[in-house]
Parts: sequence; structure tokens; C-alpha cells
Amino acid sequence: MRRIAIVAGLALGLAIGGTASAAGSKCDSAITKAAGKKVACKAGVNSTAQKKGEAPDSAKLAKCTDKFDKACTKAKMGTDCSAQSQSCAAIEAEADTCVTTISSSPSSAFLE
Repeated sequence: MRRIAIVAGLALGLAIGGTASAAGSKCDSAITKAAGKKVACKAGVNSTAQKKGEAPDSAKLAKCTDKFDKACTKAKMGTDCSAQSQSCAAIEAEADTCVTTISSSPSSAFLE
């Protein structure tokens, strides 16, 4: 599970973060952290469902989304965003794509 979160975080960081900014940015940091937490949260819910042979718990998935929405909206109120210039919805869509990719890997490369 930890390996999934690390791989997901790295992939997501490269996908939505681009390159590191020379100047520090609390906004960029908070959005990247929120996106990584969303991926880890949803991957955890999917992992539990796979282990039990059940469908993922929709209430838990919604909770992952709600936490991301709240954190991203709060971070976007800051004025120092430079790397994370996309909307929260666009970043969320990329995070969801990452979760789908690692949770349904045909080769099981990312699954333990």
C-alpha cells in the first residue's frame, strides 16, 4: 500500500507539478500535498475493496474528494501559486486518472 502511495505521488507530482519552482510557494505546496493525499486516499479505498472482492465504498471515496476540494479551494485563496496554475477541477481530474491507472493496472505492476 505504501508503495502505491509513493508511486502515485511521484507520478502525480510530475503530471501536475511540472518542475520545481525556484521560489517557495505555500499555495503550490498545499495543492500538491492535497492531490497526493487524494490519490493515496482513493487508492487505499480501492485496495481495501480489491482485497475483499467488493466494490469500493462510495461514501469513503466521496470523503476523499471532499477533503481534496476543501484543501485545494483554501490553497487557491493564496496569491503565490505559480506551478499549480490549473483549476482545482483540472488537478482533481488528473489525480482521479492517476488513481484509475494504478488501481486497474493490467500487468499488476503497481499492485501488491
